[in-house]
Amino acid sequence: MLSKKTNDADVIGYCCMRFPVTNLEKSVDFYCNVLGFDLVSADFQFGEAHVALKNGNGPGIFLMETKPEDVTPLKFVFPRSFFITNSTGHVTMVELLTNDLLALHERIKQAGAHIDQEPVFKNDFGYFTFYDPDGHYIRAVEERGVYFDLKQRMSSTLKRDLTEHEDQLLSGLCDKASMEQQKFLSSILSEIRGS
Repeated sequence: MLSKKTNDADVIGYCCMRFPVTNLEKSVDFYCNVLGFDLVSADFQFGEAHVALKNGNGPGIFLMETKPEDVTPLKFVFPRSFFITNSTGHVTMVELLTNDLLALHERIKQAGAHIDQEPVFKNDFGYFTFYDPDGHYIRAVEERGVYFDLKQRMSSTLKRDLTEHEDQLLSGLCDKASMEQQKFLSSILSEIRGS
């Protein structure tokens, strides 16, 4: 049974994510120099750093230095886990969007991070999974295909992200449009952006 709302208070967005880490400097280095986040602020004496995406999208991540004994993992996964797993596999803590999946994979591999699943490409997207230095399970995703290309071109042309409604309309349009129609839309957006 659904409960009725008693007031107008709703969750309207995400302000941040918080990850416990055992070595703050090592984690800041990994998130900034390997994954490409910007360091917004850091207080190494207090044991907290704030990293964010360079383009300003999405919530920031607060890395909080924590003694391993102060965090009770719910289930042990390489090398330790601060997230829930279930019988069907991992429940991903975070999913990151990248513009070049294979290049990011190579950079993470060179940094010595544990890769859980090598890159896989399906229809309109590719992904791989890995662990950060503290065992947080992360999935990196690259969106591909006509829908994602059109979405990116429209955002670039409009100089803003599409609203949720616009994104739904575009997705519905791409589902119903033939490949020739999708290519036509894409070429029109390229011409508009070029003028």
